[in-house]
Amino acid sequence: MFFHNLRYNLLYSLRSKVSLFWTFVFPLALSTFMFMAFGKIYETTEKFKPVPVGIVTVNENEIFNKVLDEVSGDDGLIIPKNMTDENAVDALGDGDIYGIIYVDDNISLSINENGIEQTILSSFLDRYIQTESVIMQIAEINPANIQAAVDKLKSGTLNYRELTVSDGNSDNLVNYFYAILAMSCLFASFIGITSTLNLQANLSALGVRRSIAPTRKTTLILASFISNLVIQFTVECLALLYMIFILGINFGDKYAAIILLLLNGSSLGLSMGMFIGALSKPAGEGIKMGIGISVSMIMSVLADLCANGIQDSIEHTIPVINRINPAALMTDSFYALNSFDNYERFTRNMVILVIITSALLTGAISMIRRNRYASI
Repeated sequence: MFFHNLRYNLLYSLRSKVSLFWTFVFPLALSTFMFMAFGKIYETTEKFKPVPVGIVTVNENEIFNKVLDEVSGDDGLIIPKNMTDENAVDALGDGDIYGIIYVDDNISLSINENGIEQTILSSFLDRYIQTESVIMQIAEINPANIQAAVDKLKSGTLNYRELTVSDGNSDNLVNYFYAILAMSCLFASFIGITSTLNLQANLSALGVRRSIAPTRKTTLILASFISNLVIQFTVECLALLYMIFILGINFGDKYAAIILLLLNGSSLGLSMGMFIGALSKPAGEGIKMGIGISVSMIMSVLADLCANGIQDSIEHTIPVINRINPAALMTDSFYALNSFDNYERFTRNMVILVIITSALLTGAISMIRRNRYASI
């Protein structure tokens, strides 16, 4: 009986063109328009570029020059420019360079403001100063190993860049696409509301037939939930594939975790819809749909759907909102997967999503099972 209900719920949900539009077509269209508007901005404005720096040589330093060669270039950390002291000061004032490195017995850095470029230069120089004495000792004891020491220094220096620009997508604008997927998961609430209305005799003709059937309500509810989850999860996977292979959005390489996140998000959206649909008041389908749309959109807006930075502002002012907002939890999970090597933040968000989903689904089942009718 369970699989019989599962099959017919699948067929019924696939015929719901309105719900499929909002959960599939609308997010695809929105992501396409978003990509057309912002897709190339990152490449020209926010992508990491080597930092230009003036080099003023007071006394030659062969080892430091060798290190500069290793970390410079178009794909390197810095772009060194040999200058006189006067020209370097003028270039720093004009903004052509971000700092001046004075090469002498003691290497020093001069800057006129603070920013990420200046921080990169300072970190690079600190790293060099910390290892300079080691390299000098190697030069005295075994000159043949100088190159190996410089390579080691280069590796240590580039670690700072790896922390600044991760292997994932550091484009802040990708947050919009995280929010679109989160919104699409929440839009599963429309299917959840419809399926719940069809389980209640006072709200639909199909609900009348199901109420007088000998099948247990728990079986009907779970069959409805699982069939809708199959459809919604498939829709989310297709949307993800569209963004990756058609739009070229970089979501990182942790695909198994992303798939698990979409499954969790789809479950939460359906549970939220079933909870709204199971509420005794308001009773009208239109009002319940309005509640579902309003709640989904408010959560999505707070998760950076309309303006990048809202979620971060909330995190610094009222962080508890981000801990209970499913859309924020999903977008933060995408960000964590794309930016960090560990799964600690992702796991925390997933656990909260599972708790919220379980609470909503349990509440919906409890309310539907308690329904009693004087006559049908």
